[in-house]
Amino acid sequence: MSEAFVAEFPDVPAERAERAGELFMRALFLQDEIENRDAFEACFEHDVPPGAFVSSVPDDSEPDAINDDPRWRDVRELLGTVCDELDINPEYATLHTRFWRLHGQEVDGWETVARRAHRIKVARMAPSADGETVDNLAQYFVVGVTRHDEWVRESPERDVSSAIDIVAHYYQRLFDLRDES
Repeated sequence: MSEAFVAEFPDVPAERAERAGELFMRALFLQDEIENRDAFEACFEHDVPPGAFVSSVPDDSEPDAINDDPRWRDVRELLGTVCDELDINPEYATLHTRFWRLHGQEVDGWETVARRAHRIKVARMAPSADGETVDNLAQYFVVGVTRHDEWVRESPERDVSSAIDIVAHYYQRLFDLRDES
């Protein structure tokens, strides 16, 4: 992700973009731990080396649902630091965290929240893009997530090639926009 952020934000010093990429991945791994809590808790019953995970399930709380996990605040703060590093509107951190929470629970409406979050990122990556173009690229992000969700692992070649097509189109359009400005 560090390399991706350097390419996505060429006006940001590389060290800051790399740091933002690392922080984004920490947030992503932490949300994965929250979303897959039962599987991670099972791992803790075995001899897991210290530092193998981003965090541990808090001992002082027993959340009944993914939404109650206090580590969502940490996810939001990590994404907030990403915003600081990249000079992105901090609303991105709030919306992206909400997208991850809704998506992980398969709650209707996650697509709208994901698109709203990604519009903020796209507008920052391509400041000369008009609103329709920004929305179109944000929609590509949502389609990519949906395509990822549809992976059945029966045909990895089909699954991966479909996602690559979406990602390639997304980045080609993004970089074309930069060349036009």
